[in-house]
Amino acid sequence: MLRVLAFALIAIAPWALAQPVDELANLKQEQARLRRALDELDQRIRALEGPDAARPTISASPGDLQRSWSEIKPGVPKARVDELLGKPAREMRINGDLVWYYVYPGIGPGSVFFSGENKVTSMQAPRSGWSR
Repeated sequence: MLRVLAFALIAIAPWALAQPVDELANLKQEQARLRRALDELDQRIRALEGPDAARPTISASPGDLQRSWSEIKPGVPKARVDELLGKPAREMRINGDLVWYYVYPGIGPGSVFFSGENKVTSMQAPRSGWSR
């Protein structure tokens, strides 16, 4: 009986171990696909802005700027975003939603989406140039 059980475990073990590895590989592929899509969108935005797009002056240190971005969460009023981040480099509408777009040289772009009630619905903080 023990031999049958041991044989069954040996037969099943490779399949059981392969499941998490396959899932991890699938997640890594999906992450890479999403990263490429995000990079393509960033390139399209830069192309639309053109070389003469407004660029903000960073008066805060990168650490202070990162702390300010960490306070931007769904439900935060637009006035508070203005206090924390200042005026955006560009305002636009995407699918009817107001979007504030920021560009920080050496750090990267960021965006904040607002609802019709002028509250944050989502955001994308700059990802480049900040150590995590």
